[in-house]
Amino acid sequence: MAFWDKMKKAVKEGLETSKDVLEKAKDKTKELGEKGAMKFEIMQLEKQAEKRFCKIGTHVYEVLVKEGQQTISKGTPEIKKLLEEIEEIEKNIDKKEKELEKKGG
Repeated sequence: MAFWDKMKKAVKEGLETSKDVLEKAKDKTKELGEKGAMKFEIMQLEKQAEKRFCKIGTHVYEVLVKEGQQTISKGTPEIKKLLEEIEEIEKNIDKKEKELEKKGG
C-alpha cells in the first residue's frame, strides 16, 4: 500500500471514530439535558407546594388570631382547597421522580 493510500485510510478511520464519539457525546448531552429539565420541574413543583404550605399557615393565623375563631379544620374552604392543591402537586412530583428514575437519574 502506498504512503498516500495509508494516509487516506488513517484519516478516514479517524473521521469515522470522531463521528462516533461526537454522536455518543450528543446523545449523552441530550440525556443529561432531559434529566436536568426534569429535576428543575421537580424543584418548581416543590416550590409550589411550599407556597401552599405558607398560605395555609397565613390563613390559620388570620382565622385564629385576627378573626378570633377558636378552631379551624381541614374542612375550612380555603384550607381544603390548599390541601387538595398540595396533594395534586405531590402526585406530580412522584410521577416526575419515577420518570427520572427510569432515565437513570
